[in-house]
Amino acid sequence: MAMRLRLGVFVSGGGTNLQSLIDNCRDPAFPAELVVVVSNKTGAYGLSRAEQAGIPSLCVPHRDFASRQEHEREILRQIQPFGVDLVALAGYMRVVTPVLLQGLPGMVNIHPADTRAYQGAHGYEFAMGLLPEFPQRLEQTHITVHYVDAGVDTGEIIKQAPVPILPEDSIDDLRARGLAVEHRLYPEVIRMVAERRLALAEKVN
Repeated sequence: MAMRLRLGVFVSGGGTNLQSLIDNCRDPAFPAELVVVVSNKTGAYGLSRAEQAGIPSLCVPHRDFASRQEHEREILRQIQPFGVDLVALAGYMRVVTPVLLQGLPGMVNIHPADTRAYQGAHGYEFAMGLLPEFPQRLEQTHITVHYVDAGVDTGEIIKQAPVPILPEDSIDDLRARGLAVEHRLYPEVIRMVAERRLALAEKVN
């Protein structure tokens, strides 16, 4: 069997997308293996998911560093032995800088909205019209996987999947339906990279 892509996943919280990637990577036929999980928060449940799955993890709390750049240089130092080919951000609540982007072969992110319409946290709230600056409820949202650049959800879009917003939906209804799509879409994109149907890295400005 060909060498599997060596995947690292960065999390800040519960890590449901991490769990989806763990489950997919358990299949020997999946063309990627999850070699390390990284978090900037000591209490992130994603670290527990990694431990339960027997996957090495690194916790590098950002509050221990004077700048984002110093924090990212320490992440690069600690992650280097794992030989990561691609990093997938899965609820990693930090805006990365060129230090990290240029130090890794490639990085992707998943976002619960069309990144051409909305960037940042609370993507499901945006789609439901619950944010004061975006009061219009949409008929559907688009889960988006994109390359990571130095902006906030501004990297080139790789793949999207629509999620309908039903008239009776609550925010929890939409989030549950959207997460089911996220958990399917993210492994699809990782497979595309691993099978060389997608470029490993995006240009960093």
